Amino acid sequence: MDRQRERSEAGRRRVPARFAAWAALGAALLLAPASRADRVVILDTDREAIEARVELMLQAQREVRASYFIIGDDPFSLTSLSLLRDAARRGLTVRLLVDAQWNKIPPALVGHLESEGIEIREYHPFRLDKLGWIFRRMHDKLLIGDDRDLVAGGRNIESTYFGFGRQIKQRNYIDCDLRVQGQAATEARDYFDRLWASGEVRPVVSGATPAERLAAGRKLAPHKAWLDRQVEEARHDPERAREDPVEVGPVRFLHDPVGPKGSARGVSHELLSLLDQARESALIESPYLIPSHAFRRGLKHALARGVRVRILTNSLGSTDNLLAQAGYVGKKGRLVKSGVEIWEYQGPECLHAKAAVIDGETGIVGSFNLDPRSEFLNTEIALSFKDRALAGQLAAILDSHLANSVRIDARGWPEGATGPFPGIPRLKVVKLRLLQLLAPFIERQL
Repeated sequence: MDRQRERSEAGRRRVPARFAAWAALGAALLLAPASRADRVVILDTDREAIEARVELMLQAQREVRASYFIIGDDPFSLTSLSLLRDAARRGLTVRLLVDAQWNKIPPALVGHLESEGIEIREYHPFRLDKLGWIFRRMHDKLLIGDDRDLVAGGRNIESTYFGFGRQIKQRNYIDCDLRVQGQAATEARDYFDRLWASGEVRPVVSGATPAERLAAGRKLAPHKAWLDRQVEEARHDPERAREDPVEVGPVRFLHDPVGPKGSARGVSHELLSLLDQARESALIESPYLIPSHAFRRGLKHALARGVRVRILTNSLGSTDNLLAQAGYVGKKGRLVKSGVEIWEYQGPECLHAKAAVIDGETGIVGSFNLDPRSEFLNTEIALSFKDRALAGQLAAILDSHLANSVRIDARGWPEGATGPFPGIPRLKVVKLRLLQLLAPFIERQL
């Protein structure tokens, strides 16, 4: 009886202990952080790209950060700047970072925007004590609202990147961005802030008089009025198509180190790592195609694993960079012979998207070109996600560009052509051939 009572009492003691263990496990599960999920929209069309940027800035409550390689002095750029001014007038903190070499904002307008409370800094302005800065540019394209909303990709702020090239008598670009809501935007903000506070940037000094600033501000008024009308029409358009964001796993924000390019792991390392993981296919778009030794080795290893590698780039007819084309034309035949499937976009637009889909499930969109300048000199950013449905959507966009493209054969010519550059004016071909003589000596600059 005594032993039976002892076993009974021991059992009663074990029940609370067992209950406590289950309670602790339940509490741990409740307190554990949920798996991170970012929400993503692919911005393929010009209208989608415009509306996403406008919406982000109108919805921002505290701050807007923007960094761009190019900001123009054209109607679309002025409209965009008027939107930033409006955000500052609503009491938001607005910071604008632009590459000094490609900052086309008139000094008087810079002065006006600063008088409205917008902080503006330039990346690597010309300095006699920093001559190396001439070759190292900021190629980022980022727009961040608060710390939870981000638009990034290939589009600069100029009419040609949003379908308004005819306004300034230039060709439009075919491009792609992502809008991401979630933790990736916080990471992008942290990167922006480190670059903003670094010794790589300097405040812009406009030198404009108060009268010049006032006149520049008045020039923004019609652009803002036009935008207000467009926003109001879009709000009441029953046929307005709207792409809902897709919830995916964590989106990775990739960026180069702040400071010397090789001081830490950067975008090129991350992209090579993603290529190394490919087992079935790698579909790539890059407006300029001058792969470095490291990328050629990565392509070679991928092909050896049986990976289908397809790259779409610009033809001589569609390119906006004849020097980069000179560095490419002598290499494309060898790439095809190695097993790479190369296609060339025919225009009349210029291909500008920097995107890829790996194995039908990993998508990449950013500012990185497959050329030495992106790998060794410029600052670059990219976003990558892993989601089969969204990657399929991106792959369909890449596939659609093949409709206006030709495949390149082992000669480096379009398949079935009787010459390397069918339909291209002779003078342009002569210029290309002359630049080919120069290209080997400046390959790091291409």
